[in-house]
Amino acid sequence: MTIRWIENVSMSDVHLGHHSDLGENCMLIRISDPAYGFYPTKRTFKEVYEFEFLDAEDEDKFDDDFKISDAQAQHLVQLLQRAMAKSMNVLVHCHAGICRSGAVTEVGTMMGFTATERFRQPNLRVKHKMMKALGWTYDSDEPKTSVGGWISDGGVWLPDNVGEQQ
Repeated sequence: MTIRWIENVSMSDVHLGHHSDLGENCMLIRISDPAYGFYPTKRTFKEVYEFEFLDAEDEDKFDDDFKISDAQAQHLVQLLQRAMAKSMNVLVHCHAGICRSGAVTEVGTMMGFTATERFRQPNLRVKHKMMKALGWTYDSDEPKTSVGGWISDGGVWLPDNVGEQQ
């Protein structure tokens, strides 16, 4: 059985190469704010796909044109299914590497990928739209959750590897 990895990281991590080495058979999914663009990558990836949508939840007062669409969610699901079928590892980045990429990673783990346990706080709009594209049900009242971190004495949620160089 092949273990397929999925990791969420920030845009700057991809630019600087501060992420796990997921091998030559790796897909990069890039998510950026509309019209923000993408930094060059330090490493080479077998396949690269780019998406533009805001880190916006359903209740946020942005125009829906700037939030993830059903078509984008369906495309993300198809890419994860493609990566699974081709035994590819997946690296997903958004600006901070926590919410949008965290949602893609969260759904990827539900599909059978193994997460590298980077800190993530999934954007629920992204997560739910992807789950809907898969034909899965979800709790529309799901609370925001975080994975892969700890809470400091000051009540701030921090990644497990804060201050470490990868």
